[in-house]
Amino acid sequence: MSEKVLSYVHLPNTLEDVDMDSTTYLDLRNGEREPLFFFLLNAYLHSRMETDHESDGDEEVNVYLAGLLHSLVDGRFYADNVDHLAPSALDVCEKAEQCGTNRGKTNVYRTNADHRLMAFGLFSGFGGHVSLYRKTMTSDDTYIEEARQFYSWASIFCARLPPRYRGLATTLEKISEGFDTYQEVLGHMATNHMDLMQRLSPGQTWHLEKDAHAAALPQIEVHALDCMLDAYNRWRLEPNEASRKQFLEASTPYCELKPGFNAGSLMN
Repeated sequence: MSEKVLSYVHLPNTLEDVDMDSTTYLDLRNGEREPLFFFLLNAYLHSRMETDHESDGDEEVNVYLAGLLHSLVDGRFYADNVDHLAPSALDVCEKAEQCGTNRGKTNVYRTNADHRLMAFGLFSGFGGHVSLYRKTMTSDDTYIEEARQFYSWASIFCARLPPRYRGLATTLEKISEGFDTYQEVLGHMATNHMDLMQRLSPGQTWHLEKDAHAAALPQIEVHALDCMLDAYNRWRLEPNEASRKQFLEASTPYCELKPGFNAGSLMN
């Protein structure tokens, strides 16, 4: 891989260089620290092989996407590009036009394409921050098609920059053309190499919470009983209004767990 390619994939959301070795990860198997970028690149390459999408003339895309993943993990993607992001295709186009330069348009279209690729590759969409109206009126396929188109436009404007950016323009064009492949590989990587889970539906969350609560009930009941008995013993030692009130308050959780139990009967 040429230094020219590495220079632009270091920070996939600006046209500047960055040191990819600044962030490391800890390998729990051997206790060693290694550059995060190479962990992500290795995971992505394995995912390509495991999904039968091995590289064939698009090796620079692997490095680009590993750089993009790296910028997401260390937070630079959103910190550096918050002004470029927009929720709708119309807003993205307006931001690009407001930039007025080929460099600015490249960065706007590229950033929003990257954002959509990660949202629908690693995850299952944008999540709850999208308005209910837009979520209802805009299908996932629309967002994905927007990403493909944004990469294509970013490639066109990038090709108008000085010759040293032609490699980036070619890479963006390849991502646009093979978008479905790269999205599938990222999905496989998220599940099998990054251990990301699918977002739980409200129904799944309800059942999970219900099961967890049911499993914890025996220990909750023991704790409530201990608290009630401690308060009862304090009332027996000092039978006054304050200790009586404390006992009744401490007995409430246990009585809720045991509807047939009457705490007041202990005080008769």
